[in-house]
Amino acid sequence: MSAPKSSLPNKPITAERVRSADLPVAWIMMLGLMVAVGPLSIDMYLPALPSMADDFGVSTAFMANSVPAYFLGLVFGQLFYGPFSDRVGRVKPLYIGMTLYVIASILCATTDNEYVLFVGRTMQALGACVGAVVTRAAIRDRLTAKQTAKAFSIMILVMGLAPILAPSLGALFLQFFDWHSIFWFLAAFGALNLLLTKFFFFETLTEENRNVRPAKEVLSQYWDLLKDPTFNYPAIGGGLLMGAMFVYISSASELIMDTYGVSATHFGWLFGMNAAGFVGLTQLNQWLTNRFRILSILRFGAMMQVLSAGTLFFVGIFLGTDAWLPLVLACIFFCIAGLGLTQPNASAIALAFQKQRAGMASALQGSLMFSVGIFGGLLLNLFPLNPVLKIGIALFVLMSLGAFLIWQIDRNLNLDDAE
Repeated sequence: MSAPKSSLPNKPITAERVRSADLPVAWIMMLGLMVAVGPLSIDMYLPALPSMADDFGVSTAFMANSVPAYFLGLVFGQLFYGPFSDRVGRVKPLYIGMTLYVIASILCATTDNEYVLFVGRTMQALGACVGAVVTRAAIRDRLTAKQTAKAFSIMILVMGLAPILAPSLGALFLQFFDWHSIFWFLAAFGALNLLLTKFFFFETLTEENRNVRPAKEVLSQYWDLLKDPTFNYPAIGGGLLMGAMFVYISSASELIMDTYGVSATHFGWLFGMNAAGFVGLTQLNQWLTNRFRILSILRFGAMMQVLSAGTLFFVGIFLGTDAWLPLVLACIFFCIAGLGLTQPNASAIALAFQKQRAGMASALQGSLMFSVGIFGGLLLNLFPLNPVLKIGIALFVLMSLGAFLIWQIDRNLNLDDAE
């Protein structure tokens, strides 16, 4: 029997409740709030980077390396939580990850050394990433492939508010407090996630569906996943598309605030516009999945991103930093907004045929995204190009590769065949 839509279920799950016929909207929205800790942690402190750089006596570009440091934790943390949650269930990893996140946030709030901050940011990510892994896997545990695509769209509606509001909220904190207050807020948000886990998150992985293969076979299981065409094309393709957004996040402060002289407050609004476009298209995606094949929507969204990134690339070549800021922002907007059509559907396809390794599949997919963010963000700092061209090259190359892989997915793939 499915959980009521109007309430958050808090009873232990039974076999009958797995893969329910109705879409448990309230439960999905709660999962979105749990995942929101990730984008909040990434985006809320971005307006503070210049002031943090002043306090630590370094450049803004150097301080921006704390973003790839965070992504590093996301990559390795997810690879651990995936198989762990497949073995012990979805609840225990949430307790472990969120406790680590709270401790790391307090470390970031109290340090006066930039390298300790980088370590704290990595630890934050090691804790925060559990939400993304476990919630995606829990949705796969309960719902069908088409429901999963809709569920991811609903979840993004909630978690998507984080990148919309986070920079503005961070700028608001800076008006009344210093940058340390941002990390105290994040510690409190992590504590809220612990309470949600305690009172409202029920176990979705039944005993019979748990992965009992020896832990020493984890690497071979990951390798099997990468060889599975029902997983690798949508996961890697979607990972490249989403990873491009994290490359943009790494360079956003330098591009918008340093290059164009936009204030921290206005930066928050401009940054939030991209997230609003992302969230808006995810909600459109719910309507589209009732009328078109998921793969068709995915391909359309990928082409939208490639065309937008290509335009930004040529703007960077011919105009550079003389380019009109609204034009640069418009190109970036459609690159990021297009994720609303690619991410829910790529994730749904990648997870559809995974059952006992849904946690591993969720983890590997997330790690691929953030690996792109790490290496793309670091590579941006190696080339002495104008910031507009650097971000144009990065987005165009990554999104072109992602779209190419999306087109390799078997067009006759029937998601109804997934258990």
